[in-house]
Amino acid sequence: MWNCLGLLAAGAFLLQPCSFANAQSPNALERAIGDAQPCRSLKAKVSKFGISVEVGIDKLDAVKIENLELSVNGDTAEASARGTLACKTSAEALVEGGFSATAAVRLKVDLATCKMTDTSIEIVKTGGRFGDIVKGLETEISGALRRSLEKNLAKLCEK
Repeated sequence: MWNCLGLLAAGAFLLQPCSFANAQSPNALERAIGDAQPCRSLKAKVSKFGISVEVGIDKLDAVKIENLELSVNGDTAEASARGTLACKTSAEALVEGGFSATAAVRLKVDLATCKMTDTSIEIVKTGGRFGDIVKGLETEISGALRRSLEKNLAKLCEK
């Protein structure tokens, strides 16, 4: 348990906000989210000139963690974070564009078993050319973020 707790605390210490506008490199959590490629399978139907086409918004543009709070009570750790994920089409797409989605994430972890016992991922704000259709992709985005959290929690808890 202490190994997992120590790694969670160290991870929280390393999380420094980074801005889209500056040249700072991503922090550990932002890199973990990027490694999960949460945009990889995102697609949207777009109408142009009366023709409907499916467009892949499958390129990661940016990840920004705005805040992270971590608390521990016995064998239960609770974390909440707010951050923005931005995805875009490739430059070769028939219709170019992208979206950003700001999400609030809350989770509880049983430190004895290193398992997530509760998660909540809510998209609270969207933007970009395809921002209006992000709500339709909320399930896919939430699933990708949840898988990334589970994968990285498992890495932190390895002996």
